[in-house]
Amino acid sequence: MLFRGLLNGVPVTGSLKGTSLSLAEDERFVVSWDLGGRLYSVWRFNHTWRRGLNGEVLYKWYDAGEGHGRVSRGYDDRRRQTLTREQAAPVVDEAARFAARALASMREAPGSWTGQGNPDAWRVFRQRLEACARFDSVAADADAARFAGLYRPVGILPPDQYLSVVLQATEGCSFGSCTFCDLYHDRYRVKTTREFAAHVSGVVEYLGESIALRRRSIFLGAANARAVPMPRLIELLETLRATVPPPVPPLRAFVDAFTGVRKNAADYRALRDLGLGRVYIGLESGHDPLLAFVRKPGTAGEAIETVRAMKAVGLQVGVIVMIGLGGEAFSAAHVEDTAAAINAMGLGEGDLVYFSDLVEVPGTAYPAIARDASVRPLDLSERHAQLSALRSRLSFAGRPPQFARYDIREFVY
Repeated sequence: MLFRGLLNGVPVTGSLKGTSLSLAEDERFVVSWDLGGRLYSVWRFNHTWRRGLNGEVLYKWYDAGEGHGRVSRGYDDRRRQTLTREQAAPVVDEAARFAARALASMREAPGSWTGQGNPDAWRVFRQRLEACARFDSVAADADAARFAGLYRPVGILPPDQYLSVVLQATEGCSFGSCTFCDLYHDRYRVKTTREFAAHVSGVVEYLGESIALRRRSIFLGAANARAVPMPRLIELLETLRATVPPPVPPLRAFVDAFTGVRKNAADYRALRDLGLGRVYIGLESGHDPLLAFVRKPGTAGEAIETVRAMKAVGLQVGVIVMIGLGGEAFSAAHVEDTAAAINAMGLGEGDLVYFSDLVEVPGTAYPAIARDASVRPLDLSERHAQLSALRSRLSFAGRPPQFARYDIREFVY
């Protein structure tokens, strides 16, 4: 449903959907909230602010300004920064004031608003907008504290899962040896069935009506929940299905080649029957010497075997490749062997291949080992060339998978 009115003479459009609502001021300022009234995004010209449930606000912009402080660049001219609480508060407060101004206009000059022909929709829109107006920086801080009481930090998700419901059956990473990764700091452990049931119930209660925006899937976290032994994993999935209100969304999860190869087709079939629909595997590279150099467990052959076993029972797969990993020293072999590995996986329509730009995170081991080995990093043009060379070597028997870019710096949950 669309509702149109005026704020100080400026046209405003309100939109109510089954997952969210938004307000747009003359198409120059657009704010979106979920149905629970939690702020999700703000857009103004070439500037975007996206708020996660954890309270973080990611700021992205395209102009030449300096933004709010320290910035980073990706393949294009987009800049991005995670704001501090002090920097984020004015963004959240401005969104709440925008909702409050619209509500005041609806009360004081209802005749200036169109779209009231459906009284029930008009009433629901106003009620939901009232919740949005209450979601100022103080309410947002309290909401983020509730989130922190339910979750360990959510390290990363594939881009198509940014709006999933994350349920953490495990904490930490099952191996934690990759030299380029700084996403998981907790000791790896599997929750007990009772712990997990309480976690799921708590998340469902916390999200409330906000869950409508995130019902496209459930992501089973954290880094490698698929590493859990089958009997325990089945028990956890059955607990999930018994606790989440129906219909239960399709399940998604990460897996690594090292532990993924330990499960056979029968295991994957059982997981599929419990709702697992797509699994993401961080291949990073198909060149085994490079995998050993960055201390990533598993081999390209194990990744191929894992993917083919999942594909054999009808699971969709997302494969993640790292562009620039190993710098100039490994570049040629990285391209050839990675393309060969992907071509051998049997990927097709419904699958995904993500290309993730290497981000050298301060404090991780990778920058030091690369420097000690005299590995020169690839510059921007060389990374473009590496990606093009890799793409040109990919071939598929039928309809190809979908290809997409993946920048870990643009993740916020």
